[in-house]
Amino acid sequence: MRKVLFAAIMMATSLGASAQGYAGTTFNDRIGHGQDSIEVIGNFTLYREAFKNKEYAEAYELWKVVLEKAPLAQIRIYQDGAIICENLLTTETDPARKKEIFETLMAMHDKRIANLDDLNSFATKLTTTTKGNILCRKAYDYYCFAPEKNNEEAYRLFRSGIDDLGENVDAYVLYYFIECSYNRFFAKKDDQTREDFINDYMNCNEICERLLEEAKTYPAEVIPANPESEDSTEWEERVVLSPEALQIIQNYQPTLDKCNDLFVRSGAADCDALTKIYSDKVESAKNDLQTLNSILKILQSFDCDKSELYYLAADYAYELNKTPNAALGKAAKLLKAGDTEGAMKYLQEAIELETDPAKKGKTAFTIAQILYSKGNISGCRQYCNTALKYTPSMGKAYLLIASCIVRSAPAASQDTDAMLTRSYYYCLATDKCLKAISVDPSCSSKANSQIASYRNGYYPKSEAFFKGIKAGQSVSVMGETTTLRLR
Repeated sequence: MRKVLFAAIMMATSLGASAQGYAGTTFNDRIGHGQDSIEVIGNFTLYREAFKNKEYAEAYELWKVVLEKAPLAQIRIYQDGAIICENLLTTETDPARKKEIFETLMAMHDKRIANLDDLNSFATKLTTTTKGNILCRKAYDYYCFAPEKNNEEAYRLFRSGIDDLGENVDAYVLYYFIECSYNRFFAKKDDQTREDFINDYMNCNEICERLLEEAKTYPAEVIPANPESEDSTEWEERVVLSPEALQIIQNYQPTLDKCNDLFVRSGAADCDALTKIYSDKVESAKNDLQTLNSILKILQSFDCDKSELYYLAADYAYELNKTPNAALGKAAKLLKAGDTEGAMKYLQEAIELETDPAKKGKTAFTIAQILYSKGNISGCRQYCNTALKYTPSMGKAYLLIASCIVRSAPAASQDTDAMLTRSYYYCLATDKCLKAISVDPSCSSKANSQIASYRNGYYPKSEAFFKGIKAGQSVSVMGETTTLRLR
């Protein structure tokens, strides 16, 4: 350690005068002059050595000297400082010491914000950051490590960071923010925190779903089936996701699951409670289309689209302008009354009025589900294909098509030829499930579950042997070609 310090001191004594600006400068230009620079380099070198060895208690005091005397030395000192303080806060038992470390951590984030422009002037593409990102990290540190946490303060910090970032919010921030919002609502359960939690849930969901949708744009590798392999896992086609898609899914799927879990547990979307919050707002906004559409979206999202308030808001909105949300509201009202035919007209109108392809696809899929429930299998498939035309990555549409194909299969029979023909339908349904996975990795679990159930419909290997049939052959069914699979 002494040799390291000696080398640092010798380096400091050889430094030239510091540069006037920060862009294009080096570490040596940003650490002061003379004795100060020697002290900074010595402490920097020693704290980095301790940091690499995960000796955070030793690194802490040395790191603080660098932060105080040379806050522009390197961006690394802020990144390292967060890790050092967070690790110490998880193990420190002395309340006074813990409070001091936590306050140092909070002050470090504030100092980084204060020096942000200078720090960004010499940052790389990877280390350039924004005020919103720093506020979000500060909010996370406050929420997870404050010795005496205040949910209102944590919520304020999260909100300020997320509002500054807009759509580019890291998954870990959303994960803890929605938990904070839930805890805040659970502690008060008043109308304001309920409404805040509902809006937070919708915003978090929207960000997660958008990024999970983005994951679908990365090409997946399809490994062909090898029915001759001794390894049964190779008998079916396998879909291998790209590293980029996997990273998004691994980060944002658990966050989305967390959002949905907390929302279910909260009871925040209780229709009676929503009616209480929004009934006066609907009346006061009956001539305000923007507010009515916002309320309709909330009521639609939280299964309150069978309430009289929802129908009233839809009627008001439809009178002002024939918007997609208003048409969906009119359709919901007719569905409740049992008028499926009338509802379908409004659903089709909603598709025509909508400009967002994803929303067009969602409405088309709603129609497909209605038709499926009514036993109209051909109509269901038609609207599933319409949904896919607007949203090619809608995996659930392929899964519903798979269900339609199975329902279209001939009745079960002991006749071996009939059994073989029937198995073609299950093979084609499996193809649709694999297609669903390839375009929408998030539906993998449900798709694999359906495939597992379809295997019982494959033709038996024992019968195939006598007919000279082998797995992997191409066969035709319902105007499409599929791969024969055996059980």
